[in-house]
Parts: sequence; C-alpha cells; structure tokens
Amino acid sequence: MLNKSTLGVAVAAALSFSVSADEQSIEHITVTANKFEQSINDVLASVTVINRTDIEASYARDLPSLLATRAGFQINANGGFGQNAGVSLRGSGTRHTLILIDGVRTGSATLGYKGISNIPLNSIERVEVIKGSRAAVYGSDALAGVINIITRKAQNTTLDVTFGSDSYQEYQVATGGQFAGVDIAVNAGYEKTDGFDVLQGVAPDEDGYENKNLGFNLGYQNEQLGELLLQGQYSEGEAQYDSSFSPADSTVEKGEFENYQASLGWKKAFEKHSHAIDIAISSDSSDDSRIDYTGAAVVDKFETERKQIDYNGQYFFNQALTLSGGLNWYKDEVNTNSGTYLKDSREVFAAFIGAYYDDEQVLANLTLRQDDDQQFGDETTYTAAVGYHLNDIATFRVSQSTGFKSPTFNDLYFPEPSPGNPNLLPETSDNQELGLSLNVNDISLDIAIFRNEIDNKIAWAPNASGNWQPTNINEARHEGIEFSFENQVFGFDHSVNFTYLSAEDTETGEALTYVSKQSVNWSLHKAWGDFDAGIDMQYRGDRDGKLTHLPSYTLWNFVGHYQATDNLTLSLRVENLFDKQYNAVDAYGTDLDGDFINDELYYYNTAERRLFVGARYQF
Repeated sequence: MLNKSTLGVAVAAALSFSVSADEQSIEHITVTANKFEQSINDVLASVTVINRTDIEASYARDLPSLLATRAGFQINANGGFGQNAGVSLRGSGTRHTLILIDGVRTGSATLGYKGISNIPLNSIERVEVIKGSRAAVYGSDALAGVINIITRKAQNTTLDVTFGSDSYQEYQVATGGQFAGVDIAVNAGYEKTDGFDVLQGVAPDEDGYENKNLGFNLGYQNEQLGELLLQGQYSEGEAQYDSSFSPADSTVEKGEFENYQASLGWKKAFEKHSHAIDIAISSDSSDDSRIDYTGAAVVDKFETERKQIDYNGQYFFNQALTLSGGLNWYKDEVNTNSGTYLKDSREVFAAFIGAYYDDEQVLANLTLRQDDDQQFGDETTYTAAVGYHLNDIATFRVSQSTGFKSPTFNDLYFPEPSPGNPNLLPETSDNQELGLSLNVNDISLDIAIFRNEIDNKIAWAPNASGNWQPTNINEARHEGIEFSFENQVFGFDHSVNFTYLSAEDTETGEALTYVSKQSVNWSLHKAWGDFDAGIDMQYRGDRDGKLTHLPSYTLWNFVGHYQATDNLTLSLRVENLFDKQYNAVDAYGTDLDGDFINDELYYYNTAERRLFVGARYQF
C-alpha cells in the first residue's frame, strides 16, 4: 500500500505540470551508467551526481562524510579519518558496491572491495553514483550499484589550506591550462591529523592519519586522430588504529597504504559510430602492523596489482536507436607475506552488448553481458528497463537486472590456519526498481521503489569436518523506498532525502547488521552578498549491531563561506554541532563471570564536535 500510494501521488503531481523544455533547470551528464554519455533524465536508473562545486560548498573533509548525505547511503566508520568506513548502499555490504576511478576497477582483490577513506577529496572532480545492479555493463561487484570517481580537471590555479580539531591540517593545490594544444591538469595534497582514540577499552591513545597524494590529467584532441587521454592518481600514507586482539596498552597498530592507478585512453566519434579504448593499471597495497598471539610485533603485507583493457563502441542506427557493445579484460595478481595462496592470480574476459531506444517519449534499453572468470567459469547477467516521459519534465521508469559477486582470493584461497574454500560459487542478485524523476526550474524530485535479492551469500560456517570456512549459505532481501527533493525558494537552497529500508536474512528473518530502517538527510543554505551559510542534519534510525541493538541518532553540521576578495575565500565547518554522543558500530564484548555472555560491550568511538577553518586563493 505504501509503494502504490506514494508513487501514485508523485505521478499525479508530475502530470499536473506543463512546462516547456526551455524552462527546465540544468541537465547533468553521466557517463558511467552505460559507458557512454547520456542525459541524467534518460538513464533508466537512480543516479546521483556530486560535482566539484558541491564538494567545495560542503567543505566536507573526506569522501565518507560527503556520501553520507546522499539518499540510500549509510556509512559505518570504525573511528575517524582514514579508518575503515563501511559503505552500505541500499542496505548491501561494502563488497557489493563497485568503486571505479576514471572508469578503472580499483581495490583489493583479497578483501573484495575498495576502501574509500583514503581517496582524497582534492583529487575528485565529480562523483557519479548509479544505484541498482550494473553487472550487465561492469561485471562483478556491482550488485548494489557503482560509484565512479572522476578525477580533478582544474582549469585554473587554486591553493587551499585548512586547520581544525585534533591538530588537523590539510594543504591542497590544483592547477590546469592548455600548453601546446595539450590540456593539462595537476592536483596535489597533504593531509594530517592526530585523530582521536578509535576503540574503547584498549590503548587510550590518539590514532592519527596522514595522506600524501598527487594526480594528473592530460588530454589532446585532433580532428583526424580523435581524443587521447592520459590520467593518473597516487596516494600514500598511514592510519593508526586499535585492535581488541592486541594488549590493552599496545600502540604499534597502524595501517600503511600505497595506491595508484593510471590509464591511457583513446576515443573518436564518427557520423554513425564511435569507439573508445582504455588501457589501465592499478595497485592497492597495505602494510598492517600489529601484535600477534605470541606478543611479537608483525607486519602483514597485502598487495593487489591489476591490469585492465576496455573497448567500447556505439553504432547510431537511427535518431532513436543506439547499439552499444564492448570487450573487457582484466587480470588480478595478489602478493602477501602472510602465507601462500593456492592461486595468486586470475583473469576475467567479458563481452557485452546493449540496445538503447529513445524517441523523446518512450525509452528502453536491454543489455546482456557474459563474463568468463578463470576462477569459477561463466556468468551471464542482464539489465532490461523501460521509461516514459510523462511530459517535458517528468520521467517514469521500471527496470529488472541481475548481478554477481566473485569470491575474493581470501574467500577462496586464504592460507592456513584460516583456509579459504576453493569450491565457492559467486554471490548472485536479482534487482527490480520502479521510479519517477521530475526536473523543472528550481525543483528536482526523484522517487524510487526497489528490491534486491542476493543468493549464495558467503559467510563463515562449519564444513562436514567441523572446520569453519567461507560457505555459500546465506540469502538476503533488501527492499525499500527512496525520496529525494531539492528546490530553491526565497533564495534558500533546500534539499531533503528519505530512505525507508528493510534488509533481512531471508532464511532467519533477522535484520541485517548496521542497517537502519529509516534515514533522513536535510539541508538548508542561503547566500547574502559575499557570505553564504548552511546547516544540514543527518538522522539514522535504530539498527542491530553484531553484538547489541544500536539506538538512533541525529547529527547537525554547519558550514559557512566568506568571499573576502575576488580571489580569496574563507571557510568554516562545524561537524556534530551539538556535540552528540552516540555509538555507530559495536566492536567487541568481554565475559567477566564465565557464563559465555558479554558483561561489557565496547564500541568504536565517534567524533565529538569538530571545527575546521580554512582559506582558498584562486589565481
């Protein structure tokens, strides 16, 4: 009843508008949904675009904080800056969302996901989020959606400096221009903080974070040759942390990281067809220092090196019909000092083909993809979607898609004493979505009703010999409704989004951990001459942790900017404005009386009120 009535009201409201196309607001462009440029209004999926202006206006200090304000996201962080931050998109786990950087698959093949805490905002031009399964275009990992991070393409020179709580300091520079016909953009940054104590009950110390990063984008266009692109990003640093498995007074725990990705691309459009080829390499490396069970200090080294080649092409059959297809190959290689994997590399080859129809009123697309994975064989996925422009400003859509998640190297081949299971099957998903989007003048609205069922979920369980190992035993269902609304009234920029979500294990009926049924984000911003300010609120409903039930919480943040001169902008951000004390993630418990029941529970600490001030100078 909720789904039908909500969508019905939205459709009726959309039909009541009669506005010409010339009066519509802006038209974002997204390139990630189907691997070619489309208007956001023509993509038959829930799409969120965060551009550079949004990033600078928010004055957020990291990517998890930025994503947390968007519909469908719940970020569960194990502490402060640089700590592991679980990305839950529509209730799915971190490993079910594919992270791309400039279209390049990144992250650890041993863990099976890309950590976002170490991706500096200084390096980001735009973030594009496509919700729902996109496996028919991108293959493994995209069960809940895809996050494509488009790197910085500065067109002038800016210098930024920020200081804040916990001895926070950040220095950024970005510059760009054209030299000898080549578009050149460079970004660099340094970030450091003493942080705060990450985990209750052990090592009451400060757990700091440091990040050094550098990136570039080179582009050259020639009418005969087409467009050539050379892109790269590099970051290194460390994050100190606490562990419940280490002595209570231990302070050696830290994770050092070194990540990079680089790509060389070519694309050219002809009258009836277009082509693009990309060759990329990436590396995700970590050195984790800890105390082992003997009391000795050890360093666990893990590295994933990936090579990737993509071909994408489009054939414009007529004004309404476009055919698209591509080939994708990548090879993962893993290295570690923590034992010997049964296999330490894999290759994946895939081909996909799609048809996209748009006669300016009816929209439709069908995409099929076949993946040949060296680990487990073939997997076929598809996406089918239909849309209808109700009028010039409103679009109705419905889609059905499938997806899969390949078992990680840890799942399959982790060495003794916690061996993997080489007989694992891929996790698979079945996704449906019904949605309505509306864009007119200063109003933007999107409603989506979704359902995603995941089978063969991998979890630890005892095998026939009684030994615990990863096993395909779980099934889960994620379903809910998202509502996003933005408008401008009386000079105020106002936005609100709401998500109602049910995520449960379909066999036991139990709710999945760290997923709130209700989440709300609200913001209000206003400009007065050279000054602008805004306030935003985040509400997360109660949810189950792995050990206990976690109560709801509400956080408020404030941001302000002052245009001191034509070139100089002063900024301020206050996070957790009312100094709310709350627990977001439970960590471990202790049994004091031997009855096998935790008598004391400990949590990852959350940030108190934090203040950040800074300046930006633009040449």
